[in-house]
Amino acid sequence: MNKLNQKNPWIEYWSTDHIWSHSAFWRKQMEVFIRLTSNIMDYSETDTILDFGCGSGHFAEIMSHRIGSIVCADMSENYIQLCANKFANVSNVNVVEVKPDLSDLYKVGTAFNKVICFSVVHYFPDIDCVTRFLKGIQNIIVPGGKLLIGDIGNNKRSLNDYIKAVLFTLRQGMFLDALRLMTKVTLSDPDYSKIKQGGNSYLHIPDSYFMDISRELGIEITFLSSQLTVNSNYKHVLVEY
Repeated sequence: MNKLNQKNPWIEYWSTDHIWSHSAFWRKQMEVFIRLTSNIMDYSETDTILDFGCGSGHFAEIMSHRIGSIVCADMSENYIQLCANKFANVSNVNVVEVKPDLSDLYKVGTAFNKVICFSVVHYFPDIDCVTRFLKGIQNIIVPGGKLLIGDIGNNKRSLNDYIKAVLFTLRQGMFLDALRLMTKVTLSDPDYSKIKQGGNSYLHIPDSYFMDISRELGIEITFLSSQLTVNSNYKHVLVEY
């Protein structure tokens, strides 16, 4: 295991096959996320979109017929192979693997007008990696382009957050899928809970960081107040370049 993996065990975890790779719940969550953010992102057939941290490619699965083109990018060899197979015959979806240190982010292409980064940045090893990501996106997105960073994890979950999570799954028709997934995680994937440590292993990204980087890069950052995922305590950030 290299030094980066030693520092960040999430990289090794996501590079293996696990129950999240084929999760019906996670696909439904992406469907809901797209629907609830469609007024913000204004998806259209002229879009050129980067899905960074694409995972199993649920975004491209749902949206490929609605937008111009999509690049699915991930650090995980497992997800890259899964998406390469899934989209082998889909002409407007390309799949690109990037390095964990993001030194080759330019490989994904240029002239994107929208970027999706869903449930990803809290798995980064440090704040410098988040900064490299935001600067890298600035180099490949068109002026006026939007980056939506969704579902930023943290370890601050109250009883009220658990109640909101259950109500969200009921409203969105995901309760049974969520229950099945959590049961599988508990019974069949001890590594996930061991690495997660109740969220204590997530990278802490303070609100002040986003305000500081906004001034440094000359970008506009907005914290979205609506609950967009089952994780009511997670944050969602809209970046406009």
